[in-house]
Amino acid sequence: MDTTRFCENFTHLNPGLAPYVHDLSWSLVKAHKVRLRLQFLQNCMKEQVLPKSVLPQRLVKMSDPMAKKKETSIWHPEHTKSSNAPDGKAIHPPSEDVEGKEVDFTFEEFWSLAGTRGLWNYATMILLQIGSIPSALYVLSYQFLGATPDYWCHIQELHDANWTSQQIIDFAIPRRADGKLEGCLQRDYNYTLATSLGYETAKENLDLITNVVNGTMSCLKRDFNHTQYKSTLVTDFDLVCERRALYSTTSSITQMGILAASFIVGYATDLFGKRRFILVCYLMLYSLALLTAASPTVEMYLACQFFLSIFRYASSVTEFVLILEVSSNSLRSYIGSVGSIPWSLGQILIPAFAYYIREWKYLQLAYIVPYLYCITYYWTLPESPRWLILRGRYSEVIKFLKKIARWNKRQLPSDEKLMKMLKCINLKEEENQHAQIDISKNLVTRAFDQLKELFSSKTRARRTIVMFLCWYTTAFVYYGISLISINIGSNEYWYMFFGGLVEIAACILLWPMIHYWGRRLSLVLCFFMCAASILGTLAVGDSTVWKTTLSLAGKFAISNCFCLVYLMAAEINTTKGRTLAVGFSSVVARFGSISSPYVNDLLGVTNPTAPPTMFGVLSCVMALLAFTLPETRKSILPESHNDVKNIGSSTRNKETKDCVGANENEGVSHDAA
Repeated sequence: MDTTRFCENFTHLNPGLAPYVHDLSWSLVKAHKVRLRLQFLQNCMKEQVLPKSVLPQRLVKMSDPMAKKKETSIWHPEHTKSSNAPDGKAIHPPSEDVEGKEVDFTFEEFWSLAGTRGLWNYATMILLQIGSIPSALYVLSYQFLGATPDYWCHIQELHDANWTSQQIIDFAIPRRADGKLEGCLQRDYNYTLATSLGYETAKENLDLITNVVNGTMSCLKRDFNHTQYKSTLVTDFDLVCERRALYSTTSSITQMGILAASFIVGYATDLFGKRRFILVCYLMLYSLALLTAASPTVEMYLACQFFLSIFRYASSVTEFVLILEVSSNSLRSYIGSVGSIPWSLGQILIPAFAYYIREWKYLQLAYIVPYLYCITYYWTLPESPRWLILRGRYSEVIKFLKKIARWNKRQLPSDEKLMKMLKCINLKEEENQHAQIDISKNLVTRAFDQLKELFSSKTRARRTIVMFLCWYTTAFVYYGISLISINIGSNEYWYMFFGGLVEIAACILLWPMIHYWGRRLSLVLCFFMCAASILGTLAVGDSTVWKTTLSLAGKFAISNCFCLVYLMAAEINTTKGRTLAVGFSSVVARFGSISSPYVNDLLGVTNPTAPPTMFGVLSCVMALLAFTLPETRKSILPESHNDVKNIGSSTRNKETKDCVGANENEGVSHDAA
C-alpha cells in the first residue's frame, strides 16, 4: 500500500481532518495501531462522517470482511455522484434496514481527533504533576517530625535541687553494653537523701542511698536532649519506652488514612466527578493542616493526621487516573515511568525543610505551603471526559474537545458530526448500570458491589489477586527501605536526600525499560533486583557505607515497582473499574505500609536482621508471581470485559498483524511493526 498517496488523497477529500492524517500516517508505520485507525475510519463512514471512497479497497476488506456487501450502503452528502463512488457505483443514502446495527466507537478513537500528544496534553500532565510534589512531605517525614534525640528518666527531686543534666545522667542513669543510655530506666536510689547530701557527696557514699544493689526501676517521664531539635512529636508527647508504639503510629496513621480513602475514592469520583472531588479534597487539606500543627495532645494529632491523609491521598490518586484518561497509550508509558518524579522531588525537599526548621509545629505548617499552588486548579483543572460521557453530558464533552483542539492546533468536524460520533461510543450496558449509584445501599454494601467488578471472571480474579499481592509487597518494602536509615546507622538527612535522587534516576531509566521490554518484564526484573540488594545488606557486616549503598539500590528497584503497579492496575481494567482497581489495590497496599514502621521501629530493635530478610524474601516471591500478569504495552485502555480478557493475548496480537498486512505484499514488514 502506498501510505503517502493514501494520506494525500484523504487530505484532499477531507481538508477539515487534515491534521488527523498525520496521526494516521504515523500509525500506519506503527503496525500495531493500524487496525484501530482503520476501524475508526470505518465507523466514521458508517455514520456518514467520512466517505468510504478515500480508503483503498484492500484495506477496507481487511478491516471489515463484510465491506464488499455493504459498499452500496455507504453515503455521504458531499459524494452523491457516481464518479466519487468506489468502483464507479452510484451511492445512495443508507436505508433504515441497512443501518439496523448500531456502530461502536471507542473513546480513544474519538479523543484522538483533538490530538493526544499536543500542547494541551503535556500542559495538563505538568499541571497535575506539579501538584503532586508535596505529597511525600507528609508521608515520609515522620522521622523528622518525630525525631528521637537522646533521652533519660526525669527525676523530679534532682531537678528541684538544680542538678545539671550531665550530673543526673552520670549519677542516676545506667548504660547499656554498647555505651548508650538506658533511657527507660533509672538506678534504684533514695533521691531525696541524695539531694540533701549533694552531687559529690552522694557519689562518694552510694551505699547510703542505694535501695537495691545494682537495682533499677522504670520511670513515667523522660528528659530529652534539645541540642539538635528544639521540639519534636517525641519530645512534646513523650513517645518513648512504654509509649514507643505511638511513635510508629504517627507514621502508620498516615497509611491508615490512605487506607480509608481507598474505600471511598472510587465511589466519590464516580458520583461527583473528578474535578469537583479534587477541589473539595484540597479545601479540606488546607484546614486540617492548620489543625494538625495546633494539636495539644498526641491523640488529636493522630486524628487530624488521619483525616488529612484521607484527603491528600484521594486527591493524588484521582489526579493520576485523570492524567491517564486524557493521555494516549504512548504518553501513558511516559507517565508511568516519570510520573513519580514529583514525589521524588518532594522527598528531596524533606531534609531541606527539616534541617532548617527544628520545631515540629512550624515544620508541619511549612509542608502546606507548596500545596497552595493547587488553588490554581479551580481555574485550570479539567473534568474527566470519560465521566462526562458516562453521564450523557455530550455537549460539555464537545466543548471540552474544541478547547483541546485549539490548544493542539487541530481542526475538528462540525458539531453535528461530533455529536453523531460521540453518541456511537459504546458505553457498555454493565458500565451504565454501575454508573447509576444505588443510594439505598450503605457504604459497605456499595464497596462490596464495586469489588465484585474486579472478580467478575476467572481471568480478572486471578489478575486482581496477583496485582493485590504486588501492591502489598511494593508498599511494605518501599516504606520499609525508605525509613530504615536509623536501623543501618545512616545519617537520616543524607539518606532521605539520596533516596529522592535515586527515585528520580529510577523514573528516568524506567521509561526505556517499559518501552522496549514492556510492563511485565520490567516489573519482574525490578522485584528481583530489589530482593538481591536488600538481602545483600545482610552479608556486608557492620559497614554503614555498603548497607546504605545496597539499601538505596533496593529503593531504586522498588520505586520502579511502585510506578509499574500503578500503571498496570489502571491498564488491565475497564473504564468503570479503573479507578476502583487503583483504589482497592491501594487498600491492600496500605496494610503493607502500615506495618512497615512497626517492623523497623519495634522488631528491628530486637532483631536487626529481621526487617531486611522480610523485605528481600517477599520481593523475590513477587518477582515470580508477576510473570502471570498480562503485557499491556501495545494495548489500548479496555472498555469492556471482553477487552480485559484479551489484553496481551496472542489472538489479539495476531488480529492486529493480519489487519495491517504482515507481509511484503501488503507494504508493512515485521520490522516496521
